[in-house]
Amino acid sequence: MAAYGAAVSLKNTIQSLLESSRILLVPPSPQILRSAYDAMSCLLKVLSKLDSTGYSKIRTKVNALDDRIKEVVWEFEDLLESQYADQILQQLESERDRLPFSVDMQSLRQSVDRFIERMTVMEAEYNMELLNMPEEEGQPLSSRIDFRGINSNMVGLSELFEKVRDFLLLGGEGEDEDAKENCLLVTGMAGVGKTTLVKKVFDDPSILTHFDLRTWVKVGRKCESNETLRCILAQLDRSNRDQMLIQRDDDDIEKLVGLLEDRLKDKKCLIVLDDVWKWDTRLMSTLQVKNVQILLTSRLGIEDSPNYCAVSLLDKVESKRLLGEKVFGEKGFPPYLEELGDKIAQKCEDLPLMIVTVAELLTKDNKCIAEELLNKEELNKSIQEYWTEVAEKQYSSVFVEAYNHISEANGRKIMCQMWHYPIISSVLSCCFLNSRLVICWILLRIM
Repeated sequence: MAAYGAAVSLKNTIQSLLESSRILLVPPSPQILRSAYDAMSCLLKVLSKLDSTGYSKIRTKVNALDDRIKEVVWEFEDLLESQYADQILQQLESERDRLPFSVDMQSLRQSVDRFIERMTVMEAEYNMELLNMPEEEGQPLSSRIDFRGINSNMVGLSELFEKVRDFLLLGGEGEDEDAKENCLLVTGMAGVGKTTLVKKVFDDPSILTHFDLRTWVKVGRKCESNETLRCILAQLDRSNRDQMLIQRDDDDIEKLVGLLEDRLKDKKCLIVLDDVWKWDTRLMSTLQVKNVQILLTSRLGIEDSPNYCAVSLLDKVESKRLLGEKVFGEKGFPPYLEELGDKIAQKCEDLPLMIVTVAELLTKDNKCIAEELLNKEELNKSIQEYWTEVAEKQYSSVFVEAYNHISEANGRKIMCQMWHYPIISSVLSCCFLNSRLVICWILLRIM
């Protein structure tokens, strides 16, 4: 969640100060900073406990507390950055060639003590909320097999599409019989296009011809083996669809397996399990039948999967096309926004999730501008001015808001994956740095 990213940022900032050869910390500054560093290490351990909670837990209160922790950490990091940035800038103005810079953090001692006290209290509250997280009510089974609204208009990924399709058509065959598998995992971070890719394969004419039966189940965080089997059977036997979609606590798994084996007899079947959060050994062993091919999508790296392929970032042309289509439909950018659209797409650095999120925000803002202006010429001018600000401004509010949306919607695990992408460095600069600190950061690295 967002608090984890804030804690990592503060911890890294403190570590840079403690280890920098360009900064001389006046005693007892190192001890003061070390206590805050240790507090962040402790906080990260507490926040990591969320990963061990069940996927079926409702996280509303935990998320709200996470947001409060984030704000407290950000507030302290702003205070810390202001303290050392002001001191460095003063020394740069008086003695430009001076190195190392002398930084005294003694005036922050009371602020650090108060910050640590607040963290201790909030950690205890966080632990308590984790223990009392209520169970999430299951979704109606019918909602798990409804894939009509999934968009299969794919941008890029043509080579990966062919790889996945050919794997299914060849029956998972390798170079020899021992390499034959019936399961393929499509993995990648949230929003990268896994479901879109798989839906495109699912609807491909060659797949429709090759398989006698096809089923699609959205697994999600909470979906038991019996529920998944019921969702599959509901699509394989239309006459018993309604009966299968009734949730039961006393399911006879062996009976469901028997029904599945009977329905799949002498039939080639493709089973898609979308948004899988954990490997279900019992279910997968049941589905590992010679005439069945299984295609999974997951934002997590599932080690148990025998075969996998990763969905990666888009190229520059695909990024611009995706942004244009998400905001303006198939026609793409109007001529007067073509160049600005290209610049905004480049700022998304080929990350599909960021492109889609930014596109949603731009679409919303375009509508707000349109509601205020009826004259088309004035409307186009106002939209162009707004897009120019988004494209040219170093720390655009659109990208800050997009980052916040991503972190709130996808949680800490996805944020950790995103640290590996270039976009994060610029987005985190929007969220965690002010212009005064940026100046010091640059100077400390070029001198």
